[in-house]
Amino acid sequence: MTLPNGDHYTFTSDLLFDPDAADGYMKHYVPIPQAVSAALRTAGITHVEGHLNAIPFRRALHTRPDGTLCLKFGKGWLDKAELHPFMPVIIDFAPDHDPNHVDIPDELAAAFQDDPEAEHLWMRLSPGRRRTLVYPIESAKRPETRIKRAKALIHELRSM
Repeated sequence: MTLPNGDHYTFTSDLLFDPDAADGYMKHYVPIPQAVSAALRTAGITHVEGHLNAIPFRRALHTRPDGTLCLKFGKGWLDKAELHPFMPVIIDFAPDHDPNHVDIPDELAAAFQDDPEAEHLWMRLSPGRRRTLVYPIESAKRPETRIKRAKALIHELRSM
């Protein structure tokens, strides 16, 4: 599970579904093996980046009610990746050395070009808040909707 550099992990697990998770929360997760969990906890690692069946991801680690460490994935992300609950998956990851990084959708980057002050307001937000705010843009299927949501976010930033 651990490669010679000591911080890279690869394992196979099942993609599970938690029917008890509240609506609006990610209900799909991959449990992390105990040996890997112990190494991550000992090293104080809270965020990882890697691949789920060769599809890139960046995630925070979560602890389930039973104490199991896991990676959570939303249904939309899994649909795009063509993954389904209870199928075996290959996880390959390492610590995220820039856990505060938030990917900016192209539509929002274009909106920031037109409004640098909004971008300044954006940078004052916490990384978690920024991730929450970009999700509606990223999850939109149609380009028109993505642009509309980016413009709405600019307006929201201005009114904060």
